[in-house]
Amino acid sequence: MKLLSKRISPILKSVLLYSFLVGGSYAAVVSSDRFLIKILDRTISVLDIQYQSRNLKALSCIYDKAFVVQFFNHGFLQQLETFLQKMPTDDAEVRKYLHANEPILKEIRYLFKMLRYSEDQKSDFTPQLSKLVRENVQENKCEMAVLYKDRLKTNFINLLELELYLRARYGGQLKSQASFKSIQPSMELFVESLDKQFNHEYYW
Repeated sequence: MKLLSKRISPILKSVLLYSFLVGGSYAAVVSSDRFLIKILDRTISVLDIQYQSRNLKALSCIYDKAFVVQFFNHGFLQQLETFLQKMPTDDAEVRKYLHANEPILKEIRYLFKMLRYSEDQKSDFTPQLSKLVRENVQENKCEMAVLYKDRLKTNFINLLELELYLRARYGGQLKSQASFKSIQPSMELFVESLDKQFNHEYYW
């Protein structure tokens, strides 16, 4: 994956980074949706997970140094795609499949709890940032399915709001020459705490 600086102008890069610091269609198709997890009072379905898998790939395409992408890493994106593609349709087989894939389910649970938490924080996702992201999706030929008419799809905005929240919370801890690994332990503690705070239930 090429760095953002190799695909957009320095001016656009500066605007995107400043906005973060201060402030195609998905291949897998299922014949019917299925609820997999309940987090607080909200149910998460296979389709919801498909959308965020697509969104993570789009974010990785336009800016592969995004905190949320680095936290879950590119290996998770590949595992998530495989998990969705191999999802059975028979109820009995689904139960076996979910039990056999509890590690990826835990990561999915973490992602959606983080999304829920950042949604409650009401990040300031400006029209200017939306326009910039939209332009980069088109220029870099990323997942075009995250676009809707002249704006971004709501579930993609939810992921971008999570990125804004993580930048606001941890960006100040990241020194100019430090790698993401320097803040990852703090982020892991936050996610573990959030996992305990937000109750969940699997639909086995």
